[in-house]
Amino acid sequence: MMEMKKMTRDEKKQKRIRQLKMRVVSTLLILCLVIGVGGYTLIEKNKGSKIVVRVNGGVVENTKNVAANGEKASTETKKENGKTEAKTTKDNKRVIDPNKPMIALTFDDGPGERTLELLETLEKYKVRASFFMCGTSLSRNDIKVEEILKKMDELGCDMGNHTMDHQSLLTLSSKKIKWEVEGVNDLIKKHVGHGTKFVRPPYGAGIRDKKVSKYVNAPMVCWSVDTLDWKTKSKKETIRSVMNDAHDGDIVLMHDIHGWTVDAVKKIVPKLLKKGYQLVTVSEMAEAKGYKLENRKPYFEFF
Repeated sequence: MMEMKKMTRDEKKQKRIRQLKMRVVSTLLILCLVIGVGGYTLIEKNKGSKIVVRVNGGVVENTKNVAANGEKASTETKKENGKTEAKTTKDNKRVIDPNKPMIALTFDDGPGERTLELLETLEKYKVRASFFMCGTSLSRNDIKVEEILKKMDELGCDMGNHTMDHQSLLTLSSKKIKWEVEGVNDLIKKHVGHGTKFVRPPYGAGIRDKKVSKYVNAPMVCWSVDTLDWKTKSKKETIRSVMNDAHDGDIVLMHDIHGWTVDAVKKIVPKLLKKGYQLVTVSEMAEAKGYKLENRKPYFEFF
């Protein structure tokens, strides 16, 4: 009985060896066929953004972009180091793709001590934002107001009106409302030769009030995402708010007079670009989404 059992083990062992040899031979035959027909292909996944297929030493780039985190990113007009960029025409007008997601970052109450630094961040990543400025800030002597405004103009940012004194327009007379709006336009015009495109009433007060809308006489741009950066006083919370709450068509409210917000923007911009968003001005987003902005009408987002 012991002899027969031993023979059975040997037979099984020999059978496994024969099967293994057959698999090796079959694999070699398949490889020969593949090489004979079209060579071999090696597919690589680039760190940042695209699938590269190498065929016999040549390179064919897949047209589909892939985000660094493995998720599919939107296809842009240009992509470099994970940054989304829009084409810019000779007249400084950018070509925004309406089929790609976009977000409008907006800043209130400035210009501030670090607004120029914020603009440098926008320039670095070739994106734009909208600034709703107050007369009290525009009248400051301790910051380079003219340099800031000219930089905004150069970058193609929207200049918006946030009134002279940041008071609720509902509490003011018709004459005072008019002064609050026209005063800001005059201050900006003195430096760059033109006024503002939109008005953002302080606190969003009076956007549906007949008296307020009559004397504002401009599109009233509000917001759909409030970061509450003025309240949290936190770079981390400001970043969290934008990254968690902002989506395609949203208008995000922040304040460039706060240092923690300027620091947050340095992280927010590349993060949003990496997710495939176009960072645009309010006017760019309205046009791309097919909205014709009307005077005296409030806008919260563009979907």
